[in-house]
Amino acid sequence: MIKQAMILAAGRGNRMMPLTRDIPKSMLKIGNMTLIEDKIVRLAEAGVEKIVINTGYLGSYIHDHVGNGSKYGLDIIISDEGEMPIGTANGIRKTLDEFNDEAFVVVNADIWTNYLFVDLNYQLVENYLAHIILAPKPIYSGGDFDIIGKSIAQGNKYTYTGIGVYSPKLFTKYKDKELGDILKKEKNINAEIYLGLWDDIGTPERLNAARKTISL
Repeated sequence: MIKQAMILAAGRGNRMMPLTRDIPKSMLKIGNMTLIEDKIVRLAEAGVEKIVINTGYLGSYIHDHVGNGSKYGLDIIISDEGEMPIGTANGIRKTLDEFNDEAFVVVNADIWTNYLFVDLNYQLVENYLAHIILAPKPIYSGGDFDIIGKSIAQGNKYTYTGIGVYSPKLFTKYKDKELGDILKKEKNINAEIYLGLWDDIGTPERLNAARKTISL
């Protein structure tokens, strides 16, 4: 398993209002665990030893919640981006020095999945700059990609899950603000389809649906 990861947690969560009026979206709970802590625990169980977390709106709540990572048995580094969003790719680019020119996992804080991160025990093949996980397009999504063989292609059959392994070179090659824009430009990206539990917890309705799922 790749030993380093980044959790993207700087989103403001406007679609979650009023739930995110006083706390960042990644601090919302499903069951007895916050969205951010769920990702930390899953990554720790998969063997990750260092996690960088970018924060923005009300980010001090995340910092106070997770600390330095010692309670999870790993190191946590907080990258505070301030109140104004700088973009997902810029947030990653800002922290590249933490990854020592080696591949790292990136996962969105605001997803809910039973994907096993240990399955990302994937060494980036030469010439590939990322390996991303796709899921069948849910009804609320317009879709992001198709897949041909093991490579992503233009289309909308599948949705990017917010899980992937990335080479730092991808973020020095492009200047785009958002990761999604880079993924649509770069040809040397391969992918796999995940058919298990996955959802983007982007609205109160989806949050409630996920809470109901674990209570069944």
